[in-house]
Amino acid sequence: MEQLTVQKLASWFGMDLHDERLVERVATDSRDANEAGLFVPIVGARVDGHDYIEAAVEKGAIVTFWEEGRPQPDNLVVIPVKSTVEALQTAAARYLEEINPLVVAITGSNGKTSTKDMVAVVLEEKFKTHKTAGNFNSDVGLPLTVLRMPRDTEVAVLEMGMNGFGQIETLSKLAKPDVAFVTNIGESHGEQVGGRTGIAKAKLEIKAGLKADGRLIVDADEPLLSGQGYRVGYDETADGKIEVIETTFDASIFKYNGDLYELKVLGAHQIRNAAYAIACGLAFGLDHAMIQRGLDRIKLTSMRMEKQMFGEAHLINDAYNASPTSMIAAIETIKSLEGFSKRVLVLGDMYELGADEQMQHEQVGGAVTSPVTDCILVGDKAKWIADGIQDSRVNVKMVPTVEEAKALLHHYQRPDTVVLLKASRGLALERLVQ
Repeated sequence: MEQLTVQKLASWFGMDLHDERLVERVATDSRDANEAGLFVPIVGARVDGHDYIEAAVEKGAIVTFWEEGRPQPDNLVVIPVKSTVEALQTAAARYLEEINPLVVAITGSNGKTSTKDMVAVVLEEKFKTHKTAGNFNSDVGLPLTVLRMPRDTEVAVLEMGMNGFGQIETLSKLAKPDVAFVTNIGESHGEQVGGRTGIAKAKLEIKAGLKADGRLIVDADEPLLSGQGYRVGYDETADGKIEVIETTFDASIFKYNGDLYELKVLGAHQIRNAAYAIACGLAFGLDHAMIQRGLDRIKLTSMRMEKQMFGEAHLINDAYNASPTSMIAAIETIKSLEGFSKRVLVLGDMYELGADEQMQHEQVGGAVTSPVTDCILVGDKAKWIADGIQDSRVNVKMVPTVEEAKALLHHYQRPDTVVLLKASRGLALERLVQ
């Protein structure tokens, strides 16, 4: 929020104040350091941020949005608004208009955070780039990301999440992207929008704010996205065609429209995410050498196909979250790696899958085949993965808790072994190696 005064902020909401103090930070949590900051009290299901205004002032807030009709505090500047969330979004939109960077918007059931990280690091080869921190991709998180953007930002890379209709549309209209991505269509939140067809409809709301001359980039291998925008994938008709040359634990070699690239991140799905970054880089005028330098610097958010050592074994920590699509992709990555005699999967429950959750767990089980040698299943729902495993060559063990899985995993710390951790966030499967 550089060079944004209290006076200007208030003017965006129809107030005429003569206050030239700079608003240097923004926070929605009263516990956060917020010296010379804007405090935005969010009304949640259990907590109302208005109740914590004194704590926010103690942390340095000098101005606040304040829901109309409530008694106003008298120890800071108050900007009355109908909705504090909508006011936060309005302020973000105005600040974005002032800075006027190129905007990249990214949504998708899986891969949006990895794609965001890859796009940002590639574009940093040419532009001053600002990106969503962690998964600040909601109706509150995205405007916070925008308001924390330095004024010299040339490209903003913004992740957009959803769990129902209308949310991506709101964020897209706020951001007005120059390039918008739909990385794929999975199963998460399908129960809220009526299955994968509904998910595709909700994700494609990202077009709502796309500039008239903007570019939509989508998964070429997803039939639900057929006919939409610039298509990147393995399909022969793709506009951006991917061809995998070699995959090892250390790197993947692939071609994008005939040009050779190297990616030091595991997974065929990560190759697709890298291809999205290449497509964006080319759209913004980067050449092959610049893009490869960016790919060489990629360091993904932790617990997303993160390479680690577990004793003498190689371990892939992909425990941040899971859906059937991403879990099957991670399993296929383990199966494709060369040089390992033991391939061990540690898979756990997947949540928010709706009425078809049993069938979708069983579909994951169908992907658990040789050369996978061992599969440890954790949690109540993971029993359905076991039901789907048909390959008798796979040694399957089931345990109800992460602690019991941890005891089993210690037997696999050998140099000829690769281990995958994958489950929904609620299971916190990373505790296995902590």
